[in-house]
Amino acid sequence: MWAKGRFAHMAEFVCRAQALGFTHIEANAWISPRMLRELIETRVPISSIHSPCPAKPSSTGAPVSDLSLSSLDEDERREAVSVAKQTIEAASSVAAAAVVLHMGEAPVDRSMQGELSALYTAGRAQTKEYSRVRDELIGRRTSLVAPFLEAAKQSLRELSEYGRERGLMLGLETRFNIREIPDVDEMAQLLNEAPDGPVGYWHDVGHAEVQQRLGICPHEEWLSRFKHKMIGIHLHDVRGISDHYAPGEGDVDWAMIAAHLTPRAVRVCEIGEWNDEERVRRVVGFLAKKGIAG
Repeated sequence: MWAKGRFAHMAEFVCRAQALGFTHIEANAWISPRMLRELIETRVPISSIHSPCPAKPSSTGAPVSDLSLSSLDEDERREAVSVAKQTIEAASSVAAAAVVLHMGEAPVDRSMQGELSALYTAGRAQTKEYSRVRDELIGRRTSLVAPFLEAAKQSLRELSEYGRERGLMLGLETRFNIREIPDVDEMAQLLNEAPDGPVGYWHDVGHAEVQQRLGICPHEEWLSRFKHKMIGIHLHDVRGISDHYAPGEGDVDWAMIAAHLTPRAVRVCEIGEWNDEERVRRVVGFLAKKGIAG
């Protein structure tokens, strides 16, 4: 994320990242085919690729990132699976450890979370109005999610087999928006879809932290329940309910994160492009002091 709009060529980004102490990178959904080729040419270790990557138009002309693995439109779901398979192929070609997946969402009115977030930001998280809006949002999601979760499971079954054939792990990521799949109980269901397959848990620090602050799910519950399945982690900090700050620039409980982090987990800093270089310069040392850098 931090490279977005900052470098004309990915070789420049790689040189700068390495100078700042980073040892590997993750390619994500805004990386174009040209940029992915540039990254590969640098021979920088690519630890993981965030599906869908590389970025390109879908069959409708919309970005492939708009495709949903939980869509009830079978043509869209199949195209989303096809794009994820292409990401798996790309990850296999560069010997990445994992592909990170978003599993879709339920069609909940997006303005509902906007209203909840506005109340939180206004300091009204302890009010009856806040509780009412939050409960309505959760209730609406619960009433709609079942068929979309089943579609996500079908997509995961197809991708799991594809990943197994290529010796690649698939990481199911904690999501930011309440409408998105999976919530914490659905994560358990999805992981059970492939108990012996190449599917694991990918923890996102900022997403889980914002869920906790909105009163949806305790951050530590994600870690305690799925630590044994964790294959990777996105590291970024949070201010209020805004995430993707450089680690050390917010108020996440990093000691709690370190206590649950497994040695094998791939560590990726997912830092927003608005962070200046001085903030990024401090990240590796900060995480090392917290016992997280690896």
